[in-house]
Amino acid sequence: MDKKAPIFLSVACRKKMKRPAIVFDLVGTLLQTALPVGVVYSKLLTEYGIRSDPKVMHDNFIKVFDLFKFRPQGTIPKDGNDKMFWEKIVKTVLQESGIPLGSFFSDYFNKLYAYYSKKEAWKLYPEVVSALEKLTSLGFPLFVASNWDSRARTVLMEWGIMPFFSDIFLSAECGVAKPEALFYHLILLKTRQVSSTVFFVEDDPQMLPPYSEKIRFFLLKRPITNLFDLLSQLQKSSSDQ
Repeated sequence: MDKKAPIFLSVACRKKMKRPAIVFDLVGTLLQTALPVGVVYSKLLTEYGIRSDPKVMHDNFIKVFDLFKFRPQGTIPKDGNDKMFWEKIVKTVLQESGIPLGSFFSDYFNKLYAYYSKKEAWKLYPEVVSALEKLTSLGFPLFVASNWDSRARTVLMEWGIMPFFSDIFLSAECGVAKPEALFYHLILLKTRQVSSTVFFVEDDPQMLPPYSEKIRFFLLKRPITNLFDLLSQLQKSSSDQ
């Protein structure tokens, strides 16, 4: 019995030291737009001879997106293509900005949709790569969970950070979106092989996960806090155990 005791203690210690899975949101957490949305919308309109105010366009985008971002189950695709949702948003933004919809709209929208699938439309927050490298070196399994579509995979690959993540969970591939409890439940199921605890990192306080003993939450408040603050909290939690 005495010879086996250290083995059991060793196993217990390894279980105790198991790292939580870290699940990142994308836009506002890892990525930001390279240009304000209103600037992009207005600049593209000039190709069709239409003048608009970028600030008005941007303010209307924020307002419209906030109205549409809560999506009930049954309204979200599972094939990764969420063009209908974004077409509705763009149409509403233009209408709210006093831009009459005409024959130009289909071509305009397709160009806009394609633009946001490219690296040039986005930029990483300054600390992202360093923070991901440090978290990886410390043994934290990393994931992405976003209310976005398959364009996210292209952007992550083009920015070179896809290899950091064990998996990517997108609302338009899951058929359900944050903050629906089912979305978080699916992630818990898919990450249970690597960790019993999931740490969600999010910039939107309206996207809080449901209460669960297996879920932790870190709210980013850029520019006040960033991913280095998350790293400090994780390291402190590990040292306290």
